[in-house]
Amino acid sequence: MMEISLLGIIISGLLIGIGIYGLSSTSNIIRVLLSSEIILNASILFVFSFSSVAGMIYKPIIFSLFAIGMALTEVVVAFAAVILYYRQKGKLEVE
Repeated sequence: MMEISLLGIIISGLLIGIGIYGLSSTSNIIRVLLSSEIILNASILFVFSFSSVAGMIYKPIIFSLFAIGMALTEVVVAFAAVILYYRQKGKLEVE
């Protein structure tokens, strides 16, 4: 169980790196949103893995609800920002 949790922490670190690379290398706002989604999912994986390593696995429902709340909030804020940006600029390229 401990090795799987450490593997989850390593994979979450790799996903965060991929997401940061995606954020810094593209100018399309949709790709930026996808990269931020990768970072969010990596952080959720990190929270689950770290809770398992730290011995807090007995309450996974709390972390599940927290993760669902984080994902919903991120999607709503991101799409609102995209719509607002598109209305102001008329394009989806970030300068």
